[in-house]
Amino acid sequence: MVKYRFEIEEFTTKKKLPRDERYDITQYITSVEIEAEDVKKAFRRLADQTNGRLARGAEGAQAVITLPDYDNCRLVLRAVN
Repeated sequence: MVKYRFEIEEFTTKKKLPRDERYDITQYITSVEIEAEDVKKAFRRLADQTNGRLARGAEGAQAVITLPDYDNCRLVLRAVN
């Protein structure tokens, strides 16, 4: 098992999120540490924890997660171990 942390490479929204919500999302994602067998499983667990949807076609250490609870904001994430 490997421990993974996540960095946000891109944060996009259709509508502008309040600064505090944007900050909370960023702080949470960068503070989470997930233990998994491989990077895809780590992204899947992160999506489950955030009530998000993991986009298909995650390549290597990069994936896209959409957060429906926050006006469908889209996060391009990179996994770091």
